[in-house]
Amino acid sequence: MDVDTGFPRDLVFTRVCHVKQGYDDRRRHIIGEFERRGVPVTFYTDWDQPDVTPEIRAELIAPRFVHPAQVSLALKHVGIWRDFLETDQPYCLVFEDDVFLARNFVAKFRQALAELGSPSRKAVIYLGNGSNYYTPMWKLRKGQMLYPAMHARCADSYLITRPVAQARCAWIERNKISTVIDHQIEQMDAAMGIEMLWFERPIAEQGSENGAFHTSVAGKRRSLLYKKLRWNWKKYNRMIFGHTARS
Repeated sequence: MDVDTGFPRDLVFTRVCHVKQGYDDRRRHIIGEFERRGVPVTFYTDWDQPDVTPEIRAELIAPRFVHPAQVSLALKHVGIWRDFLETDQPYCLVFEDDVFLARNFVAKFRQALAELGSPSRKAVIYLGNGSNYYTPMWKLRKGQMLYPAMHARCADSYLITRPVAQARCAWIERNKISTVIDHQIEQMDAAMGIEMLWFERPIAEQGSENGAFHTSVAGKRRSLLYKKLRWNWKKYNRMIFGHTARS
């Protein structure tokens, strides 16, 4: 049974985007990483690339969005939101399968829920440092973890409330998915007035960005050592001076 310092399983629907076959290194990584932190592991493997039928594309995907891996990943996020709405839990926590968690992830996560307040709030919390976006050091306030942002971070680790899941699913039914899920989330959330909050300092990091894994969906394939060095240089520089897509 969970205690106050444990992960709030009764409140949070948690899923990890993954595939049925392949990427065994990522599966092992997630299981080990989450078990060490006390975070439940449930992989979401619907809508792998072979499962994306013409009927599904016609229902949910715009004709111009054709990259198979990106389409599959986007559908996995949508499928998680839909499954979440079938439960009575107030929060949905979504991860991609290359994420690393901070040692104190659960304690910090619980503090974020407390700071967010009402689960009826129409807000998304980005827990990671996707694209090495940071609030500059001089804007941080003691005891404050959630900071309003002008745009999203990446979709590797985020929390949404039921109103957000409902709004996103309705938007996609009307408009369809037309770009990679990170950008699609930002576009539709901005259009619907959903609060975008960055957790500072981040408690998750994307392995396909920090040099732990090669990307599974797109991008030039560089050496992992190069990626690690480049990522860390940007990371520590931007933690001090801040960085946003509007910079």
